[in-house]
Amino acid sequence: MSQFEFYRNAIAIRVEVNRLMAKDKVCPKAFRLLNGVPTVETARSIVYNINRADHFYPNTSANVIERRKYITLAIADCDQLLQDMQCLIAMDVTSNVNVFERVTLMIDREIELLKGYRKSVKLTGAQTPEQRLAALEEEIERLRSV
Repeated sequence: MSQFEFYRNAIAIRVEVNRLMAKDKVCPKAFRLLNGVPTVETARSIVYNINRADHFYPNTSANVIERRKYITLAIADCDQLLQDMQCLIAMDVTSNVNVFERVTLMIDREIELLKGYRKSVKLTGAQTPEQRLAALEEEIERLRSV
């Protein structure tokens, strides 16, 4: 696995979902607004959350938590995308359910890649005990304000 295979795969999923939802045999026009548009948005959200995660460099414990949170949201988007496709199949509007096979395999792979990436997110850099204590105090203050 290359470091950003999950990112390239997420973009490929987004492109494939866009293609599928634009086909009448997959998502008829009568269902496009109710089902096609949200499905495309869910595929977009996978990439969105990966981009968000990337903007939190894991040099503080708070950034590690945020990066993991957005990766988790991308995983949840993958699960939702599978649910969206299952809904189209269950409504019996898709003439050929096999059209989802390729993208389903891509989504399963994406979930696997993202879970591996999430596990690998660790705090980087050397922090002094004072810096760690300050970060913990900041986190405690944040939790108290909730």
